Amino acid sequence: MKRNLTIVATLAAALAAGASLALGQVYPNRPHGGWNGIPFWTEPCSYQQVFAAAQFGSEPILVRSLSFAPDSFYHGEDYIITGLVVRLGYTDKAPGGLSSNLPSNVRGSLTEVLNAPSFHGIVDAGGPDHFSMTLQFTSPFCYEPANGNLLVQIDLASNLLGIAISTTAGLPDSSRAWNSPIFGNSTDPIAARMMFETTACRVGPTLQLTGSCPGAMTISWSNATPRSQMGIAFARATGAYRVPGGPCAGTELGLGSSQLQLVNVINSGGGSGSVNGNAGPGACGGYVQLVVVDGSPCTTSNVVQIP
Repeated sequence: MKRNLTIVATLAAALAAGASLALGQVYPNRPHGGWNGIPFWTEPCSYQQVFAAAQFGSEPILVRSLSFAPDSFYHGEDYIITGLVVRLGYTDKAPGGLSSNLPSNVRGSLTEVLNAPSFHGIVDAGGPDHFSMTLQFTSPFCYEPANGNLLVQIDLASNLLGIAISTTAGLPDSSRAWNSPIFGNSTDPIAARMMFETTACRVGPTLQLTGSCPGAMTISWSNATPRSQMGIAFARATGAYRVPGGPCAGTELGLGSSQLQLVNVINSGGGSGSVNGNAGPGACGGYVQLVVVDGSPCTTSNVVQIP
């Protein structure tokens, strides 16, 4: 189904939290092969790593954090990473097939799970299986292996220390690509060893956003409860806003309260569909989420940033 929408609209209704790591699993599940400074060196870096879906089984998993095992060179010293942003999503590229043109590796759009202007920690090095450097997500990501390979993107502006992390020969399970002033723009079959903290996640609606901002955009969804009213919510930032009243009272969004507004109310149709429209300049860089009126609390989708 298709309707027109405008991303920037008035609020039509009330739509409207480095913790220690729980037990997790290391991906790719391969032994330590060496130490490497990508992406956590002192220079800006954009980093992507693909993980083959077959490693994760068939059931959806909620990814709560990623952890890395640092080298002992700076053990006990402070590090401050500025401009740290972590995003997760899907890719059609297989391990070994990533391009150094990083945007071309993304299918649809990535979901921001952590945005830390200044991320502080202390290097705690205890060997290649000591995963002490934890990026705890503010918005956990529900990954569905049936939807394709997982893509992790890490961006940073600078780091006080150059931290090398445990890596392995990633193929056939994983590989990486990066853009960096010091390391260049390249790819290789190496993979950072990452510990995933996960739990099972309830499968809800999946949101994808395509197009450009400002300009024509398409919001697409799948796995929504059929024949239900569904709101498209917009906010300037992610967060954990709890809807205070109405049919979705008590529902926790993945959006914050800044400029929070209900863009449109549509019907979910058969559980999948799309809406087309135009995004104005004020919407660019903001975030959208679907809220399906199908119970108490209401079902919510993943949060997607408007490019």
